[in-house]
Amino acid sequence: MLLLLTAGLQAQTLRQLDRQIATMLASPNTAIVNEGQHLQSLVADLYPTLYIIKGELSYNGGNYPVRVECDAASITSLYQPLPSYSGVEIIIIKMNSPAELGARVDLTRLTAFSQLKYIYFLCTFDVCPEFNQSRTCVEERLSPMLSGPGDGALMLLYKVSIPS
Repeated sequence: MLLLLTAGLQAQTLRQLDRQIATMLASPNTAIVNEGQHLQSLVADLYPTLYIIKGELSYNGGNYPVRVECDAASITSLYQPLPSYSGVEIIIIKMNSPAELGARVDLTRLTAFSQLKYIYFLCTFDVCPEFNQSRTCVEERLSPMLSGPGDGALMLLYKVSIPS
């Protein structure tokens, strides 16, 4: 289940990513269709990526990443003013346990990401086992992780993907 959060001035609105992409791709507006295709590609395809695991940085695909993938323990590394962040369009935060739901992302501190369009939480555990991953439950568990108003154009995504 993929969901999308749109950071507004007052609150974040959560939406399922799959539904959002389907809506975007079905739009009569070519710009919206193109954005949906680009979002789908950023999530699924290979791009130059900066990995931040336990605070350690490594590059794959070049020194000018379009994506950053980090673990929950490395979120504070996202607040550093690194030049390599300037072309990043998506941040993927991998969450591996319920304990990591306590992590916080301060949207106001992501200032080095001048091209940032999306933040994507990839949860590899059962976020809401008691409610069979109900949309409302997952939204309620993930939304407290976000602070700051964002800029109104930033989309915040998540996916619950439990390895078999």
